[in-house]
Amino acid sequence: MAKKNKKNSKINQKIRKYFDDDPFDVGVERVSAHTLSEMFATLGIYDIDQSKDMLTKMARMLWSEADSGFRSDILRFFASDGRVYKSTTPKEPNIDREDKIETLIGELDVTHEEAALLHEAFADVRSKKITIEKMESKLRHIRYNLKKERIERKVDGVFDIDDSLEFNASFHYVLYGQSFHKILTLNTKVYEYEYLQDCDEAQLVEEILEEKERVIAKKQQEIEIFIKNLADPHPYLTQKEIAGALRATPPKTKVSYPLLKEGILSSIIAGELGDVEIELHDEELLVRMKENLKLPYAEISQEYILELHVELNSLLENIWEANELDFSGAVNESKREHEEQFLSDLQTLAEECGTYATLLHLSKEALYTKVYEVLLELLPASLVISPKITRKCVRRFVHNIHDEILKKQRYELLARTIRDFKNLFPTARDMRRKLTLHIGPTNSGKTYQAMQKLKSADTGYYLAPLRLLALEGYEDLIESGIEASLITGEEQIVSEEATHISSTIEMINFDVDVDVCVIDEVQMLDDRDRGWAWANAIIGAPAKEIIMTGSPNVKEAVVALAKYLGEELEIIEFERKNPLTLLDVSTHEKDVQNGTAIIAFSRRDVLKLKQNFSKYFSVSVVYGNLSPEVRREEARRFRAGETQILIATDAIAMGLNLPIKTILFSKAQKFDGVNDRNLLPCEIHQISGRAGRYGLHENGYVGALSGDVLNIIKKNFYKEAKSITIPFKVMANLEHIKLVGSILEENSLHEILKFFAKNMEFDGPFIATNLDDMLEVSVLVDQYDLDIAAKYHLACAPLTLKSPYIVAAYESYLGALEKKMPISYTPPPLQGSCAQTADELLRAEDMVKEISLYLWLSYRFGDYFVDVNKARATRGVLNKFIENSLQQNQLATKCRMCGAPLPLNSTYGICQACFKKNYAGRGVSSRGYRKR
Repeated sequence: MAKKNKKNSKINQKIRKYFDDDPFDVGVERVSAHTLSEMFATLGIYDIDQSKDMLTKMARMLWSEADSGFRSDILRFFASDGRVYKSTTPKEPNIDREDKIETLIGELDVTHEEAALLHEAFADVRSKKITIEKMESKLRHIRYNLKKERIERKVDGVFDIDDSLEFNASFHYVLYGQSFHKILTLNTKVYEYEYLQDCDEAQLVEEILEEKERVIAKKQQEIEIFIKNLADPHPYLTQKEIAGALRATPPKTKVSYPLLKEGILSSIIAGELGDVEIELHDEELLVRMKENLKLPYAEISQEYILELHVELNSLLENIWEANELDFSGAVNESKREHEEQFLSDLQTLAEECGTYATLLHLSKEALYTKVYEVLLELLPASLVISPKITRKCVRRFVHNIHDEILKKQRYELLARTIRDFKNLFPTARDMRRKLTLHIGPTNSGKTYQAMQKLKSADTGYYLAPLRLLALEGYEDLIESGIEASLITGEEQIVSEEATHISSTIEMINFDVDVDVCVIDEVQMLDDRDRGWAWANAIIGAPAKEIIMTGSPNVKEAVVALAKYLGEELEIIEFERKNPLTLLDVSTHEKDVQNGTAIIAFSRRDVLKLKQNFSKYFSVSVVYGNLSPEVRREEARRFRAGETQILIATDAIAMGLNLPIKTILFSKAQKFDGVNDRNLLPCEIHQISGRAGRYGLHENGYVGALSGDVLNIIKKNFYKEAKSITIPFKVMANLEHIKLVGSILEENSLHEILKFFAKNMEFDGPFIATNLDDMLEVSVLVDQYDLDIAAKYHLACAPLTLKSPYIVAAYESYLGALEKKMPISYTPPPLQGSCAQTADELLRAEDMVKEISLYLWLSYRFGDYFVDVNKARATRGVLNKFIENSLQQNQLATKCRMCGAPLPLNSTYGICQACFKKNYAGRGVSSRGYRKR
């Protein structure tokens, strides 16, 4: 249903073109009976009354049947006719907001002050939403407020939130031979909104002044009665304390009785309860006292601090009225509630610890004794077991019983047959799953169809290869009226009402079962570094139906996986929706047209191409080192027509929805992490397929900037992509790491990973994934005293090892985690609003990656990474800095020796001065190479 609604919405917009921007139901009135008769004949409908009214009525009826398919046919009829049926009704001109405000104010009788306030009130309101009715309503409110302000000045007060008047008055106190005056803040009765608005201003002033006098007189009388009724001698207060309290009470308080100093209250409470500490607040008194509790299943008692919350006004009333103070009931009730809560939390903690000690078959007494060994060291004086204390207790408890259950634990882990990889996902194995594979070239609608199935499901999961695509999937679900959550490595937007989750594939929760799970870009199974995540998701996603979308060369691999799993597989093949044409000749840079994407395969080449093409075009750029937010903004600028061409790496090949008409390759080689090589057919297909977006361009075109590159593209363009085959790469999970570590009695993550990569074997079509990067990071992690689980999570972090800046930050995090210290985030300094050089831009990109690392770690070590909000705010500032930088036509380069700026488009790596100083006369060219 969501798919049809979206399609009909597009048709509704397109048909307006032929009816002078009116909807079909309005515009069809202007179509002649003859034309309508032709339309019905085209639709195959002949048996119909040929009168204009009946033809119009039937046309509207067909249009309203959204599910019938007639809307598309009606649109095609008017599109082929091409005529525009002009409206005879004049349309409201689209006038400027300030002009509209000024025009409407001209219709009102207002003062200069009122006019200025109206301008201010509507300064941020869209022009078409400003009406004379709203203007009149706002004017009434402005006049009401101005009237109140004039009255306040005349009666020397301020209207409170309830529209009573708050004012200060002086009162006379006479007691114990003393006489003094004190200012107190009072309130009149409440004045109704309508009364304040409609009543004559002079009359209101007179009434309020009379009311003030009445309130003042009443308060003076209350003061005199209060003083007269004071007990003498007073059981709790001396005459000096009473007089001092009356003198010192603030003009305005939240209690009805005069305040007493904290020291006086402390003395009074101590006289009733013994040794206590008190803390005075606006409306309550917090009393802390020592109590004892006998611990269950033990012969010991635990001293703790009980907090008693006493309502301040009631306490003051009893003290001033000289009533007997009795705290026993409140103390007993508070003690009962506090101890019951503690005992309940203690039982929950013991039960959780007991689940880890099941194999030991501990008695209640033995279990609680072991729990007390870790709990009593962490327990605060308030006797509150917080979630943080619970986590620490469980961790220490498990550590303490580790040696006792090690042998049995090894047996349990081995009994789960971890060698048969599919058994690591018990929830999925317990379900009757159906696998569906959508395969086809880009722009064939395979992902669109999968998302429609996902939206129609009661519950669902969308697994994306990139954070940017996960965000787009989340927004698509939300726009379709579906409650959804977003979960990525560094960002989580979780809704308790969510029925669907959009997530990066590494963040899948294998314990959340759903009706439909969409796994996007499934050909990533073959990825050298991340393919394991797709294998894990296909094997372990707990969904009734798994829908995979990918290129045709993944078919053989998925069939093999389905056979291994013994699960039903349906394959649906899609065809590209519009043709893709390979250009015969290369395209000169001056002949490049708007809507073109130029593809390079390194950040350096992208920026160099941008510098060249900025002479002729406005340019957007996309490359992998940019943050998802900047990539999204650059794509938006191109999509919105703010830029004419796009220069990008193959980062655009995965899911970015862009209105590209032509793809031009600047090179046909890329570095794949190991070697420089020619592009593979599958890579050319994936990138080329982004040309000619369906619904925007009838055709897509693919070419190159040079003949050499075009020859390589032509050679591979029509080749079939090499099929992805078994075995599949799978990742060492934490259970594997723990098991291998326990068997080897090894705490070095590097040694465990080496053993896993070299020796681990699986039953089924799997091999251990490439662990080179993880092995390199594990060398850093092993230098710190951390448990194996923490080391594993840290080694999985998104770390850019090529960046000294990021590695330095990472190592500082490791040091802080080792010391269990909070890790703050300090925003880096920025010079200006944009980068002046390519190196400055790269540093800003690294700063964003550092924030991504910080946020990723914050979700795994939340107790320590304390500046998440500041980091996110800084990421926004840095992304804006990068966006501003990318919009500059030129980025300077610097001399690699002295750092001096080089001329624009300089082909040399050093400046003239450094060349003369270091190489002149030595047979070396200014490029830095020895002359031959």
